[in-house]
Amino acid sequence: MNLSEFIQQLFNDIRDAAQIIAPIAAVIGFLGLGIMYMGSSWPLISDWKKDNPKAANQVVVGLLFVIFASSVTTLVTFGAP
Repeated sequence: MNLSEFIQQLFNDIRDAAQIIAPIAAVIGFLGLGIMYMGSSWPLISDWKKDNPKAANQVVVGLLFVIFASSVTTLVTFGAP
């Protein structure tokens, strides 16, 4: 196996891993965001939200990044010869 084949195989493996990890991360993020909003009546979550007022914004930014990254890997997959 020469260097070119090794690099191509490496990027294929990274792409395959990203296609598995991205949807899982998105589901966990959306569930976490839902728990943060709907669980505000629970004292534990409401106290945590008071201590971390930017948490929901950071989760949304992370989810947008995951969606963007999964879109790029999908485009790479369909664009590959």
